[in-house]
Amino acid sequence: MAWIDLPDDDATPALERLTRTYRKQNRPVPSVVAIMKPNPAAMRGVLAMNSGVTFGGSSLGRRREELIATATSALNDCFY
Repeated sequence: MAWIDLPDDDATPALERLTRTYRKQNRPVPSVVAIMKPNPAAMRGVLAMNSGVTFGGSSLGRRREELIATATSALNDCFY
């Protein structure tokens, strides 16, 4: 159980926008991202950086990049 009190996903308009994708998929915001909910500007920056670094940097296309990321996470027993 986490001991840091975090705001709800829809506590502010900014958080509602930032967490919309997770809520639409009926899944929680990953803890590594959720910890930034008290600072929506930082959360937005990290999500943008993650997207820019993880996807779109090659000619493979998003689908293949997602497949590679999923396979790598599974091989590394990554739970998030």
